Amino acid sequence: MWIVIGLVLGVWLGSWGGLEEVIGGGVLGALGGLVIQVVLSRPARARLDQLEARIAQLESQVLQLRTGATPAVEDEPTPARNATVPELPSVPWAVEPPVVPAPAASTPAAPDPVASAETPAPSRRRGIDVLGGAATEPERAPSSLDQLYDTARRWLLGGNTVVRVGLLVLFFGLAFLARYAVENSLFPIELRLASIALGAVGLLGVGWRLRHRRAGYALSLQGGGVAALYLTIFAAMRLYGLIPPTAGFGLLLVIVVLSAVLALLQRSQALAVIGTAGGFMAPILASTGQGSHVMLFSYYLLLNAGVLGIAWKQAWRGLNLTGFLFTFSIALLWGARDYRPGLFDSTEPFLIAFFLMYVAAAVLYAWRSAPQLKHYVDGTVVFGTPVVGFGLQAALTEGMPHALAISALVVGGFYVMLARWLHARARPSLGLLVESFLALGVAFLTLAIPLAVDGEWTGAAWALEGAALLWVGARQRRKLAMASGVLLQLTAGVIFFGESLFHPDAATPVLNSTCLGAALVALAGLASAHMADRWRDAWPRFLRLSQPLLLAWGVLWWVGAGFNEITDALPFESEPVALLLFLSASGALATLMADRSGWSVLRWPALLPVMGMAFALLGDADAHQAPWSGLGLLAWPLAIGAMGWSLRKAEGAPQVAFVLPMAHLVTLWLVCLSLVLSAAQLGEVGNLWRVAAMVLVPLSAWWLMRLPQVEARWPVRAWAPIYQQLGVGVMLVVALLGAVATSLGTGGSVAPLPYMPVLNPFDLTVAMLLMAAAQWWRRWRDALPIDPRVAQGVLAGFAFVLITWGVIRAIHHLAQVPWDADRLFASDTVQASVSLLWGALGLVLTFIASRRAHRWMWMAGAALLGVVVLKLFLVDMASTGTVARIVSFIGAGVVLLVVGYFSPLPPARELRS
Repeated sequence: MWIVIGLVLGVWLGSWGGLEEVIGGGVLGALGGLVIQVVLSRPARARLDQLEARIAQLESQVLQLRTGATPAVEDEPTPARNATVPELPSVPWAVEPPVVPAPAASTPAAPDPVASAETPAPSRRRGIDVLGGAATEPERAPSSLDQLYDTARRWLLGGNTVVRVGLLVLFFGLAFLARYAVENSLFPIELRLASIALGAVGLLGVGWRLRHRRAGYALSLQGGGVAALYLTIFAAMRLYGLIPPTAGFGLLLVIVVLSAVLALLQRSQALAVIGTAGGFMAPILASTGQGSHVMLFSYYLLLNAGVLGIAWKQAWRGLNLTGFLFTFSIALLWGARDYRPGLFDSTEPFLIAFFLMYVAAAVLYAWRSAPQLKHYVDGTVVFGTPVVGFGLQAALTEGMPHALAISALVVGGFYVMLARWLHARARPSLGLLVESFLALGVAFLTLAIPLAVDGEWTGAAWALEGAALLWVGARQRRKLAMASGVLLQLTAGVIFFGESLFHPDAATPVLNSTCLGAALVALAGLASAHMADRWRDAWPRFLRLSQPLLLAWGVLWWVGAGFNEITDALPFESEPVALLLFLSASGALATLMADRSGWSVLRWPALLPVMGMAFALLGDADAHQAPWSGLGLLAWPLAIGAMGWSLRKAEGAPQVAFVLPMAHLVTLWLVCLSLVLSAAQLGEVGNLWRVAAMVLVPLSAWWLMRLPQVEARWPVRAWAPIYQQLGVGVMLVVALLGAVATSLGTGGSVAPLPYMPVLNPFDLTVAMLLMAAAQWWRRWRDALPIDPRVAQGVLAGFAFVLITWGVIRAIHHLAQVPWDADRLFASDTVQASVSLLWGALGLVLTFIASRRAHRWMWMAGAALLGVVVLKLFLVDMASTGTVARIVSFIGAGVVLLVVGYFSPLPPARELRS
């Protein structure tokens, strides 16, 4: 992957210049990517070397035990002969040897110095010796900067650095010399090509002679000779026409076979890579911009046949990667520049052939590597081949109806059948490769669905490939593969978001590539999050943060896909109900999957119904419609049931324990708010009816929770402070504020009924609201975070305001006083009625306080009576209405006399206290 990224960046940077800059930029970018890949893969290789040394040490110990000798351990005491061999811990990819008792002799055997010198020291991990010896501290692993420095130093100061650089410079010099000679006609064509060919043969001969004395030098010379022969034959065939195409390809095939034979005879992967890379670069360096793509791809087909032939004998991953990189990179560059739909018939066979070749190379590599390293898969070739190949197929079939869907179906079926065939070979070491091919098959068969409905190529395939690559990396504990899988999914999501999402022209609701593709991206993210949770011990430190991010990534894509489809396919007034049903079903599905799979992190997306409730209320408020109207009568009960089920199943889950109280509280408030908004939409009745219906919602919630049958059941029994104290308490306070605002703001109407004081829906509801608030205060006064007397005073203030304005509202309706502040204040009837009311309230308070010996209540009543007296002389005295003035003064006087008789003034010491 890093090589491909470096190549693409290098070609892009070089595209500002000529052909030489493009080639040079591509080569340098690929080399830079190779260095990064080598640096990042060093920890895995070091671990592999450590495991191999560990296996060799254990095999040596087993051999010594079977022969009766005591295993020699350096710097450790030798156990007695009558002691048993300590238990060996499990070692990855190694068969644990049986424990064999030592001979019964009592004389300890002396350690063999030769064996101790030749046997590597036992490896230690996490402070525990593999052979059960004393614990030691593990050595500190080198940092990434140290590894980069060591790699660069070895490359620059290695034994054959000068030879490698010299051959590279010589190769480019020969190519540019050939071009210069052509452009200036310096020598005959035949002489120039013959000179280059003789020089290449000379390099081969010298390299072969020196293969035993200077192996590295000899291999470099042979690689340069092979590359020069490729260049010579290709130039003679295509540029100058000196040899016919049949003979030219025959000679190229001979060179391919020659380089493969030389590499196999000397067991040199480097020679194979050099020869193959030179073969791929030959047509690029000798290109004049003219020529047949059929000739080019036929030549590359021969080269890949050589790569495949070598893969039949040797498991050389570097060679496979070299061929894969050159083949598909050059194919991508040619396709972006020169491909036209008319070239499909002559291009598609080559793409299929290249695809099959590198699938075969991946199988051969796993087959050859299986005896040495169990369950090993070359993830770059296994997953890179379908990703790049299917992307090229999408470009070739653009504009062909259902062509890409058929391609996905064929590729998926091919991988499934290949997995079935490999599984039938009964080789357990190929189990991971079989699972990888099966995952690819299922991914492409799934991808065929969105491609079939409207034929759009999206990033969904990349997301599925990224999840599969992450799965293989987690199984093999390969950090680079896991990081690449996460990066590939994020890239796929960005591409899909930019090209496919929010397209309102989907032909079929749900069954379109936008919706199904986004769902596949979401499922890939959720599957990756599940793998991260399942293999958390193997998860690298720098990827630990990606575990919750992958879960959030998958959930957001799932919700976004549903939201996008709902807004595109449904009218505006139906969107809230549909969104509520979608999120409720998603939450119920997450709860079901959490129960079935044991993946407790899914308790988070199981809370999606509460998000659906919030979105539905916002949509209904924007559309000015009642939440519980139409399909809302079905959607809201289902949402309440889904949320209740999710909350019930989440009891005891540590992942969501801290958020469960808030989830219960918000769910209660949203459900009650939906009922309040539905009551507010009542039509053809007076506004006091609507307000009374809205106030009845918290009243009903309080009465319902006080029923013994409800109070003894979940969730009220388990979360009583949440539901009865905080939840209902806040709603009662809000209801009281709303009642006060209604009383102050409007006289109200009870149409179609006539207004009756006290016996109207609003006054009756307010009376019940005050009773419920008093009951709530008595129930929870000891658990309140404030002084209970303050809460009692606030409640009394609410009652005083509501009763006062209830009397004023009755006068407004019965005496036909206009509902205007100035006119109400100037009304004699209003002033007299308020004076009588306040006096009566003061009388009641002082009477009750004197009977209960409640000093503060008596003082409140007395203060209210004092206000009445002041009002008589400051307001009612100035009234022009004689009757109102008489009624006010007589009524207030009677009240004061009754108070003085039944509720005498407390002693002075009580007043002082």
